[in-house]
Amino acid sequence: MTGILLFALLTAPNVAPSPVPSSPAALYSRRALRRAKLIIQMEMLQLRNERLDCIRAVLLRRLPEALRPESPAASVERAKALAPSPRCSELLDY
Repeated sequence: MTGILLFALLTAPNVAPSPVPSSPAALYSRRALRRAKLIIQMEMLQLRNERLDCIRAVLLRRLPEALRPESPAASVERAKALAPSPRCSELLDY
C-alpha cells in the first residue's frame, strides 16, 4: 500500500503555485476597484459633513445669545443642536 502511494507521489507532475499578483488591479476587476473607490469617497463625504455639523454646533455654542442667527426652528430643536454629542467629541476631540 505504501509502495503505491510512494509511486504516485514520485510520478506526479510538479505543480508550481500560481504567481501572486503584484498590483491591486491584477487582483480585482475594474468594476470592483471603481465600486470600492466610490464607497470610500461616499464615506469621506459623510465624515466631512458630520465634522462640519460638529464645528457649526461648537461655533454656535460659543457665540453669545445676541449673535446667534435667528432660525424658524423651535427652541427645543436649537437647544438639542447646541448640545455636545458623543460623535462630535470623537471627531473633533474637544
